[in-house]
Amino acid sequence: MGKIRILEANVANQIAAGEVVERPAAVIKELLENSLDAGATRVMIDFSRGGKALMRVEDDGSGMLPEEAELSLARHATSKIRQAKDLDQIATFGFRGEALPSIASVSRFTLQTRPAAEAHGVEILVNGGKILHQKDHGMAPGTRIEVANLFHPVPARLKFLKSDETESAHIIRLVRLYALAHPEVGFLLREDGREIFRSPRQAPLLDRLREIWGRQVAEEVTLMPVFERSGMKLSGMLGRPGVSRGTRQELVTVVNGRPVDSRTMAFALTESYHTLIPKGRYPLAFVFLEIDPAWVDVNVHPAKREIRFRDEAKVRNFIIEAILSVLRAKVESDVGFPVVPTPTLPGALPVSPMSPVPSVSAVPASPLPPLVVPVSVPPVSASPALRLGWRLLGRLREERAVFETPTGVAILDLGAAHQRVLYEKILEQFQGQQVISQPLLVPLTMELEPLAASVLKERGTLLTAAGFNFEEYGRNFWRVAALPFWLEPDDALTFIRDLLAEMARREGDFGKPSLAYDALAKLAVHRARRKGDTIADAEVMELVQALFRTTQPGTCPKGRKTYWEWTDGEMTRRFS
Repeated sequence: MGKIRILEANVANQIAAGEVVERPAAVIKELLENSLDAGATRVMIDFSRGGKALMRVEDDGSGMLPEEAELSLARHATSKIRQAKDLDQIATFGFRGEALPSIASVSRFTLQTRPAAEAHGVEILVNGGKILHQKDHGMAPGTRIEVANLFHPVPARLKFLKSDETESAHIIRLVRLYALAHPEVGFLLREDGREIFRSPRQAPLLDRLREIWGRQVAEEVTLMPVFERSGMKLSGMLGRPGVSRGTRQELVTVVNGRPVDSRTMAFALTESYHTLIPKGRYPLAFVFLEIDPAWVDVNVHPAKREIRFRDEAKVRNFIIEAILSVLRAKVESDVGFPVVPTPTLPGALPVSPMSPVPSVSAVPASPLPPLVVPVSVPPVSASPALRLGWRLLGRLREERAVFETPTGVAILDLGAAHQRVLYEKILEQFQGQQVISQPLLVPLTMELEPLAASVLKERGTLLTAAGFNFEEYGRNFWRVAALPFWLEPDDALTFIRDLLAEMARREGDFGKPSLAYDALAKLAVHRARRKGDTIADAEVMELVQALFRTTQPGTCPKGRKTYWEWTDGEMTRRFS
């Protein structure tokens, strides 16, 4: 080990950049937040090659004097806080003073800025952390920052970036979030000079969502009234009952204008939709919470993505109560009669927006009909455990069946058995490259979120081999012309969205075809027969025969038991 010494400033900045600048979208985030802190009413963002080649953020905010501009490139220089106690009540986006020097240390960085009261502005050019020049610059009031050749001083970091399309998708999603959170600011986003979206100032919230997030999402939400209590104010847009997503990508939470990840808010929203969407799925929601900054800790994450509330229970109760009142009103208007709130013990949290059985049945537990696929399949292998002579004795609460076997009694889980049969049938077709595809008489149309669209472009060959046929006809707009045999058209759009979100989340599982097909088959079987689906006795017997032709009849693809058997010997011992 060498002697302890102080790091050079530029090295320290590049180390700090590892936390602040994890990808191009993080640069846009820091610059965009500075624009908002500067009181901008108009922000323009340009980028190319996923932000790797160029990022530019221009605003009409307050601007900086020459000496302030120079000081902004020094570490821990900030106008946002003065002393440690200021951290207890942060009302701005930035406050650490690390962003600009960190970004400038890993790029070719140009800062141009001018306050309205000054006749001209200043330009500072920095390359890899070294200032090349500082000079007067003529420009309109505001600030323009250009970041070129990101990570060229530290090329090893480039290897960890994703494709241009994926990095572009992260930038687009980020700007969407801030544009939605700040309707008082006009946003313009362009990629390679092509306009992605433009949102004027003060547009009505639903119109702004339609412009930024797309028409299909805007049609699935309803505007909620503003709720206020105990220094908290909640507003936003909620997905209609029955509308759900496979991931949290469209469960958007904003606190004091800052898009954040909040476990408290996510739990409150998911719990409020407890009986309105299937278990394991997430609501579609865009929720804005205004709260005293002293109640929020925004300094718990290096990139300020996560926050923590001083009184988590108080915030959670407030959100659940507000959301439940909106959902109850929505359900009442849909079903035509009032819904009685779920009774709770004093101090207990309400967990369901509805109580009486009629109101629950009026809103489907799942917005999709169950997938019904023939259960008979050709033999996958000659299983030595092939069981013949099972005799159906009866049904057990619909989802299970009881059999007499040559050696005892067995209980079969219909859902788990069906999933095993379907899983192996799909895998067999994948491995034999004989996927059965069903062309659609009328193609389905869908509008995708940018990250999902980038995944579809990157994994299009894999999905085509799996039986899908996609046609792009506009940015993030697609036609679905054909589907695999196991996917019903009514289920298709929701399944595709869930699949693309899962592909983005579990990128490694979909890298190699063999792993990808296994992962895709496991996702597909979740569309198999669900609990409570009607199935005739003859189909139950076909299912048993098909199950014991599979390679592993004892478990479903996730390892859950398909059946339990009690032999005559075991029962004799128990009765004796």
